[in-house]
Amino acid sequence: MKKEENIELEICCFFMERWILCWHNDVKGFYNSQKWFYQRNKNNFIRRGISDITALINWIHVAIEVKTPSEVKFFDKSLKELKEKYAQATINWKNEKKYLHALEQREFLDDVISNWWIWFFACSVDQVKEKLKKFNIFL
Repeated sequence: MKKEENIELEICCFFMERWILCWHNDVKGFYNSQKWFYQRNKNNFIRRGISDITALINWIHVAIEVKTPSEVKFFDKSLKELKEKYAQATINWKNEKKYLHALEQREFLDDVISNWWIWFFACSVDQVKEKLKKFNIFL
């Protein structure tokens, strides 16, 4: 199975080969060597849950959240459902961070939709092509 980072690179290369403006949004935290753990980025201007790839195709903004096939099932849920699951996870101390991450991503994606952007989950370049066709964007 391919790693998420490899899929992201393949999708960016696919766009760049077609002279499409795109970029990878890499806003992860950092490893704090003094405290010995991975820390979230505390910059107030970084939006939590931002999509992995953003592209501008024929003046249309496209936000793509790259996931492996097994992760799509976990993340592709409604905001209400994710809030309920996150509340349960905080009580049970089970996958709390993963549900928080999913919740932040869903909030970002819902904001993108409300601002007339296109967004979708993708597991491969073929899936990107397929989903863009559904929005009448042909490459």
